[in-house]
Amino acid sequence: MQTKRTRPRTSHVRAFTLIELLVVIAIIALLMGVLMPALRAARRQAQGAICKAHLKQWGLCYQLYTTDNDSRYPLFFGGTHETTFMESLREYYKDIKKIRTCPSAAQVSVMNPTGLQPESYFGETFAAWQIDPVAEWLDDKDWGIGSYGENSWIRGPGGTDDAQKWVSSAKIKQPNEVPLLADSRWNNAWPDTAQTPTYDSEDTVAYSISNWSTMSCFAMRRHKNGINLALADGTVRLVSLEDLWELRWNRTFQKRPHFDLTKQ
Repeated sequence: MQTKRTRPRTSHVRAFTLIELLVVIAIIALLMGVLMPALRAARRQAQGAICKAHLKQWGLCYQLYTTDNDSRYPLFFGGTHETTFMESLREYYKDIKKIRTCPSAAQVSVMNPTGLQPESYFGETFAAWQIDPVAEWLDDKDWGIGSYGENSWIRGPGGTDDAQKWVSSAKIKQPNEVPLLADSRWNNAWPDTAQTPTYDSEDTVAYSISNWSTMSCFAMRRHKNGINLALADGTVRLVSLEDLWELRWNRTFQKRPHFDLTKQ
């Protein structure tokens, strides 16, 4: 008896139409447009938190140093490696590379030469500074790269401006107003009362050998509207560019009120 053959059934998979694909792509693009700003904000917040953690460690290094040296901050020896906070505090921290750079300025500057050594560059708002390894005052063990800078008024004595220097933590009556270390374009500076911020120029200010020791070193918007600072009382906080002049950078610094740059 001959059996009847049955044809195998074939399943039909319905594909997306072109219009449906375009709708899906449009929805994904819309979601990305909504999520990306939130992701960028979360990333900036995380970078700011890591930066504060680094500065907190540096603040502790300063406290340990003053504890071991009768409340005195490191001395200032012009022209030698002992000028820098990296060398002065070396014995108090372990990883020189990990805490020397803010995550928001991990890229190293190669666009703003100092003119002092061939491979020495000032930093920028979102780029770290670097010191040429051949610099005489750079220790042989030093990495030569960083994005923090010291308020050099804490050092002393030496020079004709000793009356402005803090020299010792014991002389600081309001330690929550005196910066030790902060986000910066170079490894140190001596901010002066006379320099005031200018509207929309601080982030792109021409930072050079002519103004490296001024407030321009710190006047930028690396985190939100300003920079992170480690203060003499051991705290770390975010200070807006306009409020940098409300801090006590040196003993004779005349504090200025908040600058409203939006009116200029």
